[in-house]
Amino acid sequence: MSLLQTQKLSISPSAFRKLALFALIGLSVIIVTGGAVRLTGSGLGCPDWPTCQGQQFVAQVSFHPMVEFVNRVITILMTVAVMLAVAAAFLRKPFRKDLAWLSFGMILGLIAQIILGGITVLEKLAPPFVMAHFLLSLAIVLDSMVLYKRAVTSDRKAVPMVSAETIWLGRLMIANLVIVLMVGTAVTGSGPHSGSTISPRLPFPLRAVAQLHSDTVLVLVGLTLASLFLLAATKAPNEVQQRGRTLLWVMASQASLGYIQYFTKLPVLLVGFHIAGATLVWILMIWHYLGFFSRPGEGTPSPFEGNGIKSNLANA
Repeated sequence: MSLLQTQKLSISPSAFRKLALFALIGLSVIIVTGGAVRLTGSGLGCPDWPTCQGQQFVAQVSFHPMVEFVNRVITILMTVAVMLAVAAAFLRKPFRKDLAWLSFGMILGLIAQIILGGITVLEKLAPPFVMAHFLLSLAIVLDSMVLYKRAVTSDRKAVPMVSAETIWLGRLMIANLVIVLMVGTAVTGSGPHSGSTISPRLPFPLRAVAQLHSDTVLVLVGLTLASLFLLAATKAPNEVQQRGRTLLWVMASQASLGYIQYFTKLPVLLVGFHIAGATLVWILMIWHYLGFFSRPGEGTPSPFEGNGIKSNLANA
């Protein structure tokens, strides 16, 4: 291939970043649509996999089959988008090995998700598989978030913008959030919206596991407040503190929604918003932590700045 042909196929860092953002948004949407499948009891609308029913790939025009089929179509489309991101990582000029690995991480995660989704259907939506399906989705979003943040930075070593104590506290917050999410999936697996009336629920009293979930959330809020005090005391950059405040407010809203849905007997709509809120909290938490670091060569403004959240998402 000639030099001219290679240049025609090259992709700029800013264009690659747009692809990474599209993948991030799409992967987040999959979590919400997957939640809609579970909440509407449509997980077995397509009882077979990879076909929908028997030799039929396209679902029949009926509510539950179409809900499940649409979710599968969205997953396939996002798999294609992620494959494009992988190809773009090799066409990006200059080439970055770390971005290529992160792109591969997304595609491998989606392949694992497709396989796990098939197993989940074959296992009649048993709660442990539904829980694993959700948590794996969050892991893929984490990968895509890091890819997006690094898309226009240099490959030089990241420089901390906050104190070492703040960094360790941030890691503790992420670990606590993982526990919150895991216990939250156990609440769902023990409640009425596990996804299938065929499979038995988890053998936990709903009230007890919901109380445990609430306790872990309160610990997380406390850690976030401590982080904000530490950021202020150490005079961390204003944009870092703003991200922390945004995270706290979204987290508080999510916690309030959790209490409301519990005391209103878990209405489907509120549970759906709670799933979307959990995804948003996860994204903001990773965003907040990665903002603790800066790499030379950044400079692309964040698309979130229009919402009043000032941050350079190229950090980290």
